[in-house]
Amino acid sequence: MTPTSELSPTRVVAYASRPLSSVEVKFSDCEKALPATVWAVEHFRSYIGGQKVIIETCHQPITFLNSQRLREGWVSNSRIASWMMALQGYDVEVKYAQNHKMALSQGLAECHHCDCEGQSSPQFLVITTLSLPSNHLYHDENACLDLPRVYMDGCSYHHESQIRAGVGIVWVNRSVEEPDNYWLGNKTSQYAEIAAVLIALQQATKLAMVQLVICSDSNYARRSFISHFPMWKDNGMRSARNKEFKNSELFLACDRLVTDQGMTVYWKKVKGHSQTSGPDKNGNDEADRLAKLGAEQGTPWEFRDEWLPVSKTCAVNAITRRQARERREDPQNCTQTVHLGRKPGDADLVTMQEQDPAIQTMRQLVENPPTQGTSQVPSPESSELNALLKDQLHLKLEKGLLVYVHNGQGPTRWVVPTDHRGVMLAHAHDSPVGGHCGYKATLKTLTQVSYWPTMTRDVKAYVKGCLVCCQFQPSRPLNRAPLQNRGITIPWSNLQVDWVGPVPKSSRGNKYLLTVTCAFTKWVECLPAPNDTAVTTTVLLLNHVFSRWGLPLSVDSDRGTHFTSNVMRAMFEILGVEASFHISHHPQSSGIVERANRTIVSMLKKYVNSSGKDLDVKLPLVLMAIRSTPHCTTGVTPFEMMTGREMTLPLHLLYRPEDVSVATAYTAHQYVTDLNDHLQVTPGPKRTWRPV
Repeated sequence: MTPTSELSPTRVVAYASRPLSSVEVKFSDCEKALPATVWAVEHFRSYIGGQKVIIETCHQPITFLNSQRLREGWVSNSRIASWMMALQGYDVEVKYAQNHKMALSQGLAECHHCDCEGQSSPQFLVITTLSLPSNHLYHDENACLDLPRVYMDGCSYHHESQIRAGVGIVWVNRSVEEPDNYWLGNKTSQYAEIAAVLIALQQATKLAMVQLVICSDSNYARRSFISHFPMWKDNGMRSARNKEFKNSELFLACDRLVTDQGMTVYWKKVKGHSQTSGPDKNGNDEADRLAKLGAEQGTPWEFRDEWLPVSKTCAVNAITRRQARERREDPQNCTQTVHLGRKPGDADLVTMQEQDPAIQTMRQLVENPPTQGTSQVPSPESSELNALLKDQLHLKLEKGLLVYVHNGQGPTRWVVPTDHRGVMLAHAHDSPVGGHCGYKATLKTLTQVSYWPTMTRDVKAYVKGCLVCCQFQPSRPLNRAPLQNRGITIPWSNLQVDWVGPVPKSSRGNKYLLTVTCAFTKWVECLPAPNDTAVTTTVLLLNHVFSRWGLPLSVDSDRGTHFTSNVMRAMFEILGVEASFHISHHPQSSGIVERANRTIVSMLKKYVNSSGKDLDVKLPLVLMAIRSTPHCTTGVTPFEMMTGREMTLPLHLLYRPEDVSVATAYTAHQYVTDLNDHLQVTPGPKRTWRPV
């Protein structure tokens, strides 16, 4: 909100924004803009009083609030009518402002990261469209004054019982060696419009353009890139019904070009077949003529899969029995068939270290140490090199790779260059197996494979600035009662079970989660199910929990009917398991499983899409993150408590040096002996153990 005065410059008085509810998200663009107007007026009513209010909006249909037809009550939509009645008590004038003034409201409405380093004081008076987080922006006369301009059009029509589609490209005051019209074949008009955008961006890339203006008469292309594509991309280019959006491959290819090149694209709406003469009419008419010419005799154009972004999914190739036998007979000539993306070898890690000046200097000092005292040691040129010199005794070279080994013991960790530390932090914190955990768990994961001097400080800053964690991490209670000792027990002797739900129904029809937690090892099992009946509970416990880990001594639960029914009582009686029911309406009695429920729900919110349809697909990776994170009570990961070894994560396979990536071979007897020894020295209260 800003006051209007001819004597003083425009100054911001207040900011306001709020998220849309689950019902409002499903509104159309017009239905979203109108309640936003009503909410803004009512939110700032203490400032407005009885004065006139000027509302500037980039949504043109809102300007029809001033029309006489609407004032007379010609409104068929009851929802819009109620919102208009809410504005009747204010003197409101709506102006269409598709310019730099809308950058502020659009920036508040979108999620983005802020980088305020190096700024002594924020500048609120100058607001430009360059501050928006999106690469696709509305046209601005001031910002686009000297930028290259391109007119493009796509067409599709029937001719002699055949569908013909073409694209026309017209650059203003630019000489382009590429053709200006293309033949697409049997395609729709929407495909032709987005293909024209992709071709124009490809030509702009060859001309090394960073900013350009796209002039088009297609509302579909303009609104898709500016308003809808960020949400489509966040949902995996799939609709709420789990159907892929049309022309998704074209949108993704355009996004890859714009993102990789750091482009800023301004979209200008031009009127098709306008009767008003001018440069926009001439450019659009020429693009339309070239598109029709391209549909007849243009240069053939086909989409290539190599234009799509690189897939981040795991690739697993099948292997036959014959190939397995050949691999055992001649392991040197076999190829690796199971991989997680591209694994950087030691040579790649060495190359990355050579590009870092501080690490390269340190490598030379470790390889050729000074022979005449410390006089030959160069003075540190940076704080980074100074920090590495302090840890020189723990650094050594292995196959040209600078690694860190604390006092000659512990894991071998490679020294990470400055430019690659952000990637390591994203692997350990943002990935699904990272789980967006706190800085202690993230730091422990990183210290298993990597090292750099300011690791602790960087991890704290990264986790503190994580926007996803700020949005979905639940707040801790201020006053917490001290924990009580549960006494002597053994692994998998006491379980706590509970149901979570209903949650948004997934694409597989599941809307409930059965959580099972071991009170000693903190191991968590979470099983999706379409309902939470007693029969479903019995089947899940027998087929997926007890058959995998064995029978417990006792099972604790609340007094829900799915646990107190005759079916559950009969199962516990047959198996010889003691069933213990807690006090009614007292969830603190099942504190372990309730805490696990909160962790699971919090992590799922950070990874599932907005519709929640992929909840049960992301659940196994979330459980992997929980099981590989040290528990605050035991100080050990649940996976290590159950198996006696650390879980191997993708970060270990990608960045652990090759000579230590192979696990030590064990016989069955040696493994059981070491497992018993490991469990005997597990941190925590004194326990009584049974031999494995």
